[in-house]
Amino acid sequence: MAKRLQWADLPGSLIESITARTGPIISGHAVTDGKNSPLAAALETRDGRIFVKGLPSDHRMVITQAREAAAAPLVKGISPALLWQFDEAGWNVLGFEHIDGRSAHYRPGSPDIDLVVELMQALSAIEIPAGPGPWKPIQRRLRTYVDDPADAVVFAGQSLTHTDWMPDNVLISHGQAWLIDWAWATPAQSWTDPAFWLLRLIAHGHTITQAETIAARLPAYAAADPEHVAVFARANRNMWNEIERDHPIPWAQTMAATARAWAEHHRA
Repeated sequence: MAKRLQWADLPGSLIESITARTGPIISGHAVTDGKNSPLAAALETRDGRIFVKGLPSDHRMVITQAREAAAAPLVKGISPALLWQFDEAGWNVLGFEHIDGRSAHYRPGSPDIDLVVELMQALSAIEIPAGPGPWKPIQRRLRTYVDDPADAVVFAGQSLTHTDWMPDNVLISHGQAWLIDWAWATPAQSWTDPAFWLLRLIAHGHTITQAETIAARLPAYAAADPEHVAVFARANRNMWNEIERDHPIPWAQTMAATARAWAEHHRA
């Protein structure tokens, strides 16, 4: 996890590069949610508020910036628009439309659930164009977590999937759910996103049956081969066990326990 920089602590050359795109900046403050980008700030400009995020150009995770930029034209209407991008002054920076919203609530009975279903249904129709790109296909991402690396092929597809459905990545604003942070955008079968999401639902108080019923409102998940879903459940169990081992902190422990319970449910 990257240490978040305060706006006042940014190098002058970086602020100049940003100001060249925004015009005079009235104020700026670091955004507290998320930990993967050292630069994440909301800026007040004469033309309104924007959100910027960035990494040093030589950072090992700078590829995530390229993924966000590549996803942006595909997700218009369900994600904030990408306004500009640059790689200069030693930084790779993206500037986005600012959405004034709050994190989604996943608890049972939350009205946000219906909004996220609508969002996910819109996303399920989006495919990644053929050709090279900054993507890491899901079969490569999960191959070390399946019993046989060849099993990961059942997840393979060209649908654009987000994969990181933590509540902070879904903003609720004026009756719409917006999806942010495409750092882990991945070509995959479209049913895998509802499957990633249902783990979050369970972690936030839903029973496994309740979460799977919600996920099944998405036609792609409802039509998924149960054996493929079971392989996915085991892969997530193995992945979260590894995360819990390396980072034994409360949220990782909760997700690991959730993934184990879901995998056991499918084994039974």
